This record gives sequence, C-alpha cells and structure tokens, in this order.
Amino acid sequence: MAKPLVMGRKEIAMVYNIAPTAVSDRWVPRGTISYEDAVIVSGKPFWPGGLVVDLALPPGSRGRQLDEGALSELEKAQGAGVRPKVKGELPPLVGAQEYASLFGVDQVHVGQLVKSKSEALPASDYHLSGSHVWLLSTVLEAADKTMSLTRKGLWQLDQSVAEALSKGRYDGPGSFIAKRGNYGTGAASAEK
Repeated sequence: MAKPLVMGRKEIAMVYNIAPTAVSDRWVPRGTISYEDAVIVSGKPFWPGGLVVDLALPPGSRGRQLDEGALSELEKAQGAGVRPKVKGELPPLVGAQEYASLFGVDQVHVGQLVKSKSEALPASDYHLSGSHVWLLSTVLEAADKTMSLTRKGLWQLDQSVAEALSKGRYDGPGSFIAKRGNYGTGAASAEK
C-alpha cells in the first residue's frame, strides 16, 4: 500500500500560505474543516491529505489558494503516494502518547528515546506539526527490537492496545484533543 499524505495544522498552513493558528482559529469555527474529519494522535488532529487539497478554491478566486509547489515538496518529504479523502482511509497512526500506552511506559520515556535517536525505536514515518508519528505497522514490526533494547521487563507490548489502535477503537491517552487553560474546568469561574 502506498504511503498516504497526512496533514496537521503546520502542513495545512504550508500548502495554503497561512498561519498555523488560522486552522483552529478560523477554519474549524467557520466549518471549512472539522475535527470530526481528522484522526487524533497524541492529542493533535491530523487530516487526510486529499481532503485538505480539495478545500482549495479555483485558481484566481479569493481565499484558499493551494500552493502546488509546497504541496509537491510535502508529498516528497513524506514519501506520500496517495491522497486519502476521509480519515477511514488512513492507516492507524501512533504518536508518543499511543507509543507509551502500547508498551506500558511513560510518554517521557518515548520522548527521551526519540530525542537521543535510539535504535530502540524505529524512525518515525512522519514529522507532523512538530510531532513524530509512526504507522502502527512500523511500531509493531519493531516491537521485538524495542523490547530487547530498552530496560528489560519495563517495555512490554500490550496486545489489547495494539488491537484497539488497529481497529480504530483506541480511547486511551492521546485519543482526544485536550482543552487548554481553565475552560470547562470550573477553575476560571472559581477565581472570580
């Protein structure tokens, strides 16, 4: 299967020449794009590339103009060969939070191995909006190596998490977009 084009806020900003914050501050509230159309990986939304490309308005019109050169560079950087249009066409994706859940460790351990470029983890398949993201298949293929090169007994693959991720039923850490600040917690109103 060809590797799909996947975009987070920064990649969308790159191909549309907008600020990354414009996606969440303007596009989502206006209904241009929805979090429902995205897969949530380690608390961040990532959209199928074909869906994002299809948001472009006709050349010469005002508004969302796709930068074809930037799109081509992004596809080349990702090694993407297909442009999926719905999130169901994306393979299961794993970020640091899901990686930690898969192996029963703290997310900090995953981050340390990524930062040190340890051979215990495979190279990430994507670098999306500043985050390392792997295809679940990549993680599972490297699982034995990961367990053998990390602290013995600490890193153990949890098959139930792997199955939940593969079937799109994962609801553990990183599976939703966390609210930022005091909104919705009652803390903001308690301070008044």
